[in-house]
Amino acid sequence: MEPRAVVIGVGNRWRRDDMAGIAVVDQLRHRVGTEVDLVESDGEPTRLIDAFERAPQVIMVDAVVTGAEPGTVHRFTDTQLPDGMGIGQSSHLVQLVQTIQLGKLLGKLPNGLVLIGIEASDFDNGEGMTSQVEVGVQAAVEAVVGELSA
Repeated sequence: MEPRAVVIGVGNRWRRDDMAGIAVVDQLRHRVGTEVDLVESDGEPTRLIDAFERAPQVIMVDAVVTGAEPGTVHRFTDTQLPDGMGIGQSSHLVQLVQTIQLGKLLGKLPNGLVLIGIEASDFDNGEGMTSQVEVGVQAAVEAVVGELSA
């Protein structure tokens, strides 16, 4: 059975707040059924684009830098992504915005792509997120569950 949705948590477990997207996917494992495909990604563009094709609804979750308070949860659609947003200022090879744009150009972007961004501040090497981002992860989990229910 094809999944009705894919949730992609983007990040790096060893770069502090950069693991926010992965932490959301970890928590969703206990909240969603088998009709939702949960994917952990390091942000590598070709693997992300391949994941786009898995289901008609795609929700990506990543640490972002927009200048807001750390832990703030943002919601963007593929048509609302601001140019130059600091997604991927973590360890990602190519900015997520550029990957989404490439997916559009290749015709591999599904209708309904949503990006849930968690404002981050600490991308140093090491384990554990800042307390503000941990709170943001909880809010992002609820945001993703809401997207899946819509």
